[in-house]
Amino acid sequence: MTETSRSELELVWQGQLSDLVTAVACSPDGRGWAASSAAGEAVWNAGLDDLIPLITPDTHSEAVPTIAGLAFSPDSRWLAAGGRSRQLCIWNCEDPHLPPQLVQCIEIGAWIERLAWHPHSSYLAVGTGVSARIWDIRNFTQIAIWEFDKASIFDLAWHPAGDLLAIAGYKGVQIRSIADATAPSQRIEIETASIRINWSDDGRYLAIGNLDRTLTIIDSEHPDRRWTLQGCPGKIRQLAWMAGTPNPCLAVASGNTIVLWHLNSDEIGWDGQLLEGHEGIIEVAIPHPYLPILASGSTDGYVCLWSASGDVEQILSERPIGKYTTLGWHPDGLDLLTGSQNGSLGVWIIPA
Repeated sequence: MTETSRSELELVWQGQLSDLVTAVACSPDGRGWAASSAAGEAVWNAGLDDLIPLITPDTHSEAVPTIAGLAFSPDSRWLAAGGRSRQLCIWNCEDPHLPPQLVQCIEIGAWIERLAWHPHSSYLAVGTGVSARIWDIRNFTQIAIWEFDKASIFDLAWHPAGDLLAIAGYKGVQIRSIADATAPSQRIEIETASIRINWSDDGRYLAIGNLDRTLTIIDSEHPDRRWTLQGCPGKIRQLAWMAGTPNPCLAVASGNTIVLWHLNSDEIGWDGQLLEGHEGIIEVAIPHPYLPILASGSTDGYVCLWSASGDVEQILSERPIGKYTTLGWHPDGLDLLTGSQNGSLGVWIIPA
């Protein structure tokens, strides 16, 4: 691990779950955050308070009811969770004086692999095996179900405008319109499986991470413009568009490195830059909500904060017993949530 960081993050709170932390999620209004584990538990914390159970590990009958997805709606009204229990659990978060209140557990009938909230409405996309299901959480009704050519769905991503849903799987990406659920899908053909997708914040570029370690970027304003980029050293685990950069900048977590891809000023190509420092596999990389900073967590037991220029700005001041598995930014951009393999949770503050 490099020792060139300017300063260290300060641990201000620590807690413990009973198994590997699968997800952490902050409420967009900043009122609190939630976390889940591989044991099937979910908890709530209003800031730096004690953990409040939302689901306990013995709630479900299956032996390993791992929670794979945990997410707040953009308006902070709802919290959704799902995984191997084959249930989609929904909490109401409207009362600021109470923790989230469980209002519905919907039997899905299949493992839930991905959850993606519509950016402007109560629609929730649920990835289950070969199907993407769209639920309207206002009345808990399923309004669409889209199958991915009988092949597994690996990732889901709403266009920032909310009119389109991108679905990644074997042989590429399908893009479906929520305005007309019966309309044929747009297709982006890829020779291998597409395992990660992410729209840029303005919705112009769609990044697609593929199983053969290639990266595909589509310009939605000019559909004939398509870049296939190589140079990723391992499996692509995360795609993150960085905020506040003069030109679009995409961070790709692959193996023990991060590759930053910067769009040329003439917009004819992308320049790659390797960020090296981690010794273990990078499990998660997430962009700061409004600054050109990227946080990455690795199996080497370190979390790093990188600038868009590729420098390590900060590292954690102490390491957990387990490896880092998930990260989450508080919406104010001042606190970073961490979860690790041994179930430990942490809240870290960025020093001024």
